[in-house]
Amino acid sequence: MKNTIKTIFIFLFTLSTINIAFAQDEFSSFEKNKQVNSVIVNQKMFEMMANVKVEPTNEEEKAYVNLIKKLTSLKVFNTTSSVVKGEMKAAVAKHISSASLKEISSNKDSEANVTIYVDQNGSSTNINKLLMFNESNIDGKENIVMIITGQFSIKEISALTKKMNLPLGNTLNKIK
Repeated sequence: MKNTIKTIFIFLFTLSTINIAFAQDEFSSFEKNKQVNSVIVNQKMFEMMANVKVEPTNEEEKAYVNLIKKLTSLKVFNTTSSVVKGEMKAAVAKHISSASLKEISSNKDSEANVTIYVDQNGSSTNINKLLMFNESNIDGKENIVMIITGQFSIKEISALTKKMNLPLGNTLNKIK
């Protein structure tokens, strides 16, 4: 009986490790692709930013500092390459499925389709992962993917994207 439980535990651990590796691989190819511009901020950088000894002078700065403490990663990828745009769209679709993300907002116009997804357990006050995908409808315009992980709300992320001048940040302001 003990061996059976041990075998099941090892199998489940191996399976979860494989899932984590595949989830990371969906976007890792874009990090070294010369046709993709990227910004990657990991948890260690967020920890260092949170530990900077700065006294916030207003509520916006206080909210920004508090949010920094809650984030674990930020990845932004953008490209104008039509080939990479297709790869990016496929990677987003695969990630949405594998991470069980749900759509919370979609904005379509003549220039682009901007869709925002969050983790299934997320709410407006507690989100673990947010993925924003801006798919351009115009040749020569860029596709953008932004993935943010941590424990945060839509309102907090809106402030961060505005402060860091990140693409798609204005879209978050429209979500209630």
